[in-house]
Amino acid sequence: MPRLKLLGVNVDVMEEDEMMHEIYRLSKQDYPARIILLDKRLLMSAKLHKELFNIINSADLVIPDSKSIKRGLTFLSKKFYSVLPAYRQPTLTPFSFAIHLLSYFTEIEQSVYLLGGSKKLIKGAEKNVKDSYPGIKLMGVYHTKYKKDFESKLLTSIYKIAPNLLLISKKSPKAEYWLSKQKEKLPNGVSIIIEDFVYEIGEKVIKPTDRVKYSFGRKIKNFFSFPAAFIRHILFVIYLLNYKIFNLEYKVKKEKIKKETHKKEKVKFPKEDKKRKVTVTKTKK
Repeated sequence: MPRLKLLGVNVDVMEEDEMMHEIYRLSKQDYPARIILLDKRLLMSAKLHKELFNIINSADLVIPDSKSIKRGLTFLSKKFYSVLPAYRQPTLTPFSFAIHLLSYFTEIEQSVYLLGGSKKLIKGAEKNVKDSYPGIKLMGVYHTKYKKDFESKLLTSIYKIAPNLLLISKKSPKAEYWLSKQKEKLPNGVSIIIEDFVYEIGEKVIKPTDRVKYSFGRKIKNFFSFPAAFIRHILFVIYLLNYKIFNLEYKVKKEKIKKETHKKEKVKFPKEDKKRKVTVTKTKK
């Protein structure tokens, strides 16, 4: 599994089967593992906010889920990396990725917990998941419209249930901050944030009037977020050109190697171990 860098941010590139096996492996570790789906919006937010940058780089797995990320990797890889076949494959959407993930965890009989959306949406998502995946070990669901003082009780409940997969549908990048802060309160297993998953799967089984309301709200949100998305795209292109022209990825990597070798040299040859000069005085007979 190659781990690459895009504008200094970790990106793990692999085939889908390998990805699912890696997620399963992480779900069996003796610590709460985190997986992040990286798109252009999250990447540019990370470049502007150091805390988010560190949160992403400390994740156990960072999966590219947008064409922009793969195009950026391909653009920079022409000089520094060999272009992997995975770059040329169609990018999974977050929704289709979640569907494959649920299908895989149903097949291997591992437990799942869904967290996100409103009361109506999460109930709709629960019904749709159970209908679509007979035999799925869906250990529980809960919405994210709860009061702040209820959060500790919710996390305690999830900890006791200890699902192998905690699928969180919350707004990004706020969700990444939230998950990073709550890491110590979560059980062993793997947690992954897929922003609109509960909406996508839950709106199919809710009332038509509620469906129209949610759909209208999303359209309004997308309309007002267009200027910000345009600015992010321009910044993304500028960053890519900057890294390409000045070989920044290479320089950062080279600097890291220098620091590591310098540390090793210090360990191998500490000052205390240096040979002292011994002066020998000859005595006359």
